[in-house]
Amino acid sequence: MIGFEAMQETPVYFWLICFLSVMAVSISKSGFGGALGSLSTPILLFVLPPKLALGVLLPLFLITDIWVVYLWRKWMNRRFALIMCGFGIAGQLVGWLLFDYLDDRMLTMLIGIVGLIISLDYARQLIWPSGDTDEDVARRMMARLWQRAFGWCGLSGLASFVSLAGGIPAQIFLLPHGLARQAFVGTMTVYFFTINLAKLPFYGDLGIFTADTLLVSAFLLPVIPLGVYIGRQLNRMMSDRIFYLFSYSVLFAMSIKLIYDAAA
Repeated sequence: MIGFEAMQETPVYFWLICFLSVMAVSISKSGFGGALGSLSTPILLFVLPPKLALGVLLPLFLITDIWVVYLWRKWMNRRFALIMCGFGIAGQLVGWLLFDYLDDRMLTMLIGIVGLIISLDYARQLIWPSGDTDEDVARRMMARLWQRAFGWCGLSGLASFVSLAGGIPAQIFLLPHGLARQAFVGTMTVYFFTINLAKLPFYGDLGIFTADTLLVSAFLLPVIPLGVYIGRQLNRMMSDRIFYLFSYSVLFAMSIKLIYDAAA
């Protein structure tokens, strides 16, 4: 298998990394609306080059998405989902057109820096409250809804296409609106299912999928039910405040990881 030397040379390490990557996807999508999902590609890059990692992960993303959308469909915020999907797919079209020319290192660095700023600002508000309520923040975000959707959801679609790392821009767009955690997860799951499904013809055109990537994806399928179950249980155990604290904490950790990867 060309590009799968790690599987042949160190099979235990290879499959352990694959297991961790798919667990990050399934727990994230079922419990946190994708908050941890962007970690899956960086994890898998320890054993696979980028294009092979994309080919292995996208079928698993889609299978997880179908299950998770079924579980959370009743809590979706339809307006936010439609807006996010529209701009996200537009961003993916840009990603397809520029796939061979994009400097993904610069894009990764930019997303990481912005995510870091957003998460640090959330921490600042916890330590030194501005006096604004969550409702005040949500009203300000609604006043700039279309501009923010154009920027963040378009960037999310672009980043998702080139590296399956669209979670941070999508979080930056949706988190400030202060939805209940069930509505947040429901909306994010529908959004990611839609843009992941839209990738299929474009990835096929670019030759991302091979018989080898599909075979590895098939071997990893049993990991998904375990991750979905764990993620659903974690969401039920959390209050909205703990959910958002955790989500912003993950945003901070993911941003540091992206900045480190881009600078390395």
